[in-house]
Amino acid sequence: MQNRSLSGCCVLIYTSVLLTFLIASSPAYAGGTEALLNLLLKRGLITEQEYEELTAGSAEGIKKQKEVAARKDGSAGTEMSGRVTLEGAIEGEYRWMKHREVTALDSDSTSDLYLRTIELDIGVKLTDWIIATAVFNSEWIGDDVNAGDELLTVDEAVITLRKEDFPFYIIAGKRTQPFGLFESHLITDPMTQDGYETKRAGLTAGYAGPAGTDLSLTVYKGEEQMHHLFESGLFDTEAVSRTDTSDDVGSFIVSVSAEPVEALILFAGYLSEPGAERRNETLNLGFNFVLPFLENMRIDGEYMKAIKRERYTGADREFKEGVLSLAVAYEFVLRKREVIGGGLFEERQAHIVSEPMEVSLRYEYFDDDGFADSLNAWSVKNRYSAGARYSFYNDEASGLNASLSVEYRRTALRVDSPVDMEKDNDEIYAGMGVNF
Repeated sequence: MQNRSLSGCCVLIYTSVLLTFLIASSPAYAGGTEALLNLLLKRGLITEQEYEELTAGSAEGIKKQKEVAARKDGSAGTEMSGRVTLEGAIEGEYRWMKHREVTALDSDSTSDLYLRTIELDIGVKLTDWIIATAVFNSEWIGDDVNAGDELLTVDEAVITLRKEDFPFYIIAGKRTQPFGLFESHLITDPMTQDGYETKRAGLTAGYAGPAGTDLSLTVYKGEEQMHHLFESGLFDTEAVSRTDTSDDVGSFIVSVSAEPVEALILFAGYLSEPGAERRNETLNLGFNFVLPFLENMRIDGEYMKAIKRERYTGADREFKEGVLSLAVAYEFVLRKREVIGGGLFEERQAHIVSEPMEVSLRYEYFDDDGFADSLNAWSVKNRYSAGARYSFYNDEASGLNASLSVEYRRTALRVDSPVDMEKDNDEIYAGMGVNF
């Protein structure tokens, strides 16, 4: 009798150990464990009380395992959500032009309705000093004038090495390189951006010092700024032409900015690219100013001036053009904006969210250095723009924004023969955009 009791106890102990192991292993054993307990109960190897205790223990073990797994999954998700950011913008636009072709006299008016841009920005923060970002976009979808397509392209893709308490930094990749600020409060881009934006893969080494000082050197390959100038629509490119001459990484930009007093930012840049017979060199100067006695008012000024230019094919001398852009904007909702500019997605996004309701005026002048007169061609003379933007939904904390905007623009031209082409053109723009 004693041996039988001892044998039963051994079976019970063995069974308990086996069940404990199965329960601790995985929740997937839950169904098999319950079936085994039922079998042991029917054979009389365990009592009703032991069955209930073991069943309760199994359920508790599974519950704890699920809680641990959930905590692990949650912590991983929280960690990733803190490292990865996703932003974007969708902008639709309407445009009316008094003259479809300014180079033809009495040209008919034209209008277009199109998707101006779709942008998607993905950022990954590997550490507090290593950040990778990529911006994908598609532009001018459905626009007959600019002949856009629906292809998604890489607009920006950079790796930034920058630590908060360390003054030196490195930025490598494709972006609008630091030549020109291109601050804009209107739908259309300023002339300075039309003619001098340099969006190219490059390498920037910089130093961020006191009083908002930032000094950088950027190197890249190609003649991107000159390409942009010839595609800007600021002068007659049928009268002259040029060809690429660079095969090496031989272009560079020196850029500096500072904030000597609060609310005043000064910036300057020097750009040099290879050219036919001589290098093409350009100087950039500008400022961004908030009036101390009227903090809702923003004043922006930017000047581009060619220092040296190659002699274009079809011309008997070099033409050292220049562009002046002056703008004033009034903000009805006053919010501090840390980032200024219009060349990068980050800058445009900050502008939209931080300045939800504004009106703006802009005057621009293009100095063609006698180009139109010398070559019997045409060039833009000046441009006046006025516009407003209203955000009918704006959540600054989350970056969600929906806005409406409108702009009127008048462009005056220099023409060699007024009887052959128009001397000015009027345009109206209206847009609706969503930023997230």
